[in-house]
Amino acid sequence: MFRVPVHVRMQPGCLAELPDFLAQRFPGRLLIVSDAGVSGTAWFQPLQERLPEAMMEAGVEANPRTSTVDAMTARARERGIDVVLGVGGGSVLDAAKAVAMLLRNDGAVASFAGKNRFSNPSAPFIAVPTTCGTGSEVTWVSVLTDPEAKEKISIKGEGMFPRAAFVDAEVIASLPPPLIAATGMDALTHALEAFLARGANPASDALALQAIRSLIQHLGPCVREPSRPESRARVMHASTLAGMAFGNADVGAVHCLSEGIGGLLDHPHGLLNTLLLVPVLRYQMPDIRDRMREVSGFLGAPMPETLLDRLEAMIHGFPLGSWADLGVNPDLFADIARRAEANGSNPSNRRNMTARDYHIILESLQRAVV
Repeated sequence: MFRVPVHVRMQPGCLAELPDFLAQRFPGRLLIVSDAGVSGTAWFQPLQERLPEAMMEAGVEANPRTSTVDAMTARARERGIDVVLGVGGGSVLDAAKAVAMLLRNDGAVASFAGKNRFSNPSAPFIAVPTTCGTGSEVTWVSVLTDPEAKEKISIKGEGMFPRAAFVDAEVIASLPPPLIAATGMDALTHALEAFLARGANPASDALALQAIRSLIQHLGPCVREPSRPESRARVMHASTLAGMAFGNADVGAVHCLSEGIGGLLDHPHGLLNTLLLVPVLRYQMPDIRDRMREVSGFLGAPMPETLLDRLEAMIHGFPLGSWADLGVNPDLFADIARRAEANGSNPSNRRNMTARDYHIILESLQRAVV
């Protein structure tokens, strides 16, 4: 089965159409969810001025917390909010998506962890991605950090899809190159893991392959020169295509590890995926070789290993930190590995990944540091 029940507007400059779209399709009391970085950009103020009655919440963290979502929802209920607009990266969109669900379902957000645990469809939610890596604008899942348990939880269900997404490449023109690199690699991870997942299907494969090709060709130029319109558009569109792909096929071991680390240590999700992608795929190669051969053939690479070498070189050329810079204490490896095995996406791996497998990958990363 393949589904993307989201009205997607994907064109540079389309954000200008959003206020009229909201007025015509989703009138009512509006909540805008964002963060300090996005709400301070030059293009955000004109949008906010065209939505003068909207309630504003701009306190979403880099890894959104369940407590933040619960507090925002309580304030939104007091104001009688009808419609939620998320404007930001994956963290903002995931938080806003969860708020929209809670507006129609009573309870703390953590109580809905899992699949289809809520009774009523979300309040109307419209997504505006402002990074090139989330994919959340076209998926049914919200990933949040439970600060008490120090773990990431996923809340998902058929009633959580955004009603609409406005994907405007103009908004990433002002993003710092490291953020473009990390979020773009997050999108590439989405696409690759979707293609490799057990749940892959012909529709998700087509979207994933197109996203992979666009990101490998255009992410580097976009990082080096964000002002290039064509590179921006290709990277932004690829992120949404990758979201459609993994939203139907799922992700795999890279995300299982990155979410385990992120929940414990609050490191940026995109950076973790970037640093884990090649080591995880190398470890899994005996079980994914046939699928990786399809990817490498599509891209004109002679062998899957050649493609991984190309990815590794691309990552090394980005202005990002290294595994050593994260400072992950080896004493935490067993806990991280256990969390990775318990991740809901672990069964989607073509290789049956156990905690021992994840521990071996972490140890190999640590040996490379030493």
